[in-house]
Amino acid sequence: MAIESTKPQDSSRAEETPEPEPSAENPPETHDSTAKAEAEAEAEGETAATDAVAGPQEKHPTSAPAQTPAVMPVHIFVLAATYLVALIAVFVIYVTWPPFRSHIPASFGQLPVGIVWFGATGAVIASLYGIFVHNESWDSSYNYWHYCRPIFGAVTGSVGALIYLILLNLGSKSAITVDSLTFYVVAFVLGFADKSFIQMLQNVTNVIIKPGNKTSPVNSKGSSNDASNTPSDG
Repeated sequence: MAIESTKPQDSSRAEETPEPEPSAENPPETHDSTAKAEAEAEAEGETAATDAVAGPQEKHPTSAPAQTPAVMPVHIFVLAATYLVALIAVFVIYVTWPPFRSHIPASFGQLPVGIVWFGATGAVIASLYGIFVHNESWDSSYNYWHYCRPIFGAVTGSVGALIYLILLNLGSKSAITVDSLTFYVVAFVLGFADKSFIQMLQNVTNVIIKPGNKTSPVNSKGSSNDASNTPSDG
């Protein structure tokens, strides 16, 4: 009786597990990658076709961010209010204290001395008006204008009253007596409206200089003082 000998199986030989067959639920990976590549290619083609039809789009420049308007420095208002209080104090002292009034001349020729005060007061009122209107949209280039308002107003009011008196005398053959209140009003108005003072100076200059230009043989041929060469005022 033959005895069958059983050989031990090799341990290094492992049983091979069969790979799962592709099904509807688990499609092969190669098919998925191919489908994705085709979809991406179609999308790129559609994008290129759309760009070709629409053409290159213009790039609009981005608008600059809106600048916040500057706010008025507080010291400008404090300075203008101080000027006004000082002018009121000078007026009260002049009226109520005779020793102080005795050291100040009553007039400058035909012009009362009060035109200086009224011109400065009109200028300070103009400064306060500009502060109240433009305090939230402040232009710092006007700071020095506010610093010098009383001095500038005193000068423009006094000179303006003098020019007003001269124009009155030129327009009349007899001596004219003008009430002091008229000069006070003129000084206050020209101190408040400095542009009106500049316009008045230009009018006086035109009256004085233009007749000479008409009779001048040099200017009749054209010179550097011709009106076309002078810048126009804004």
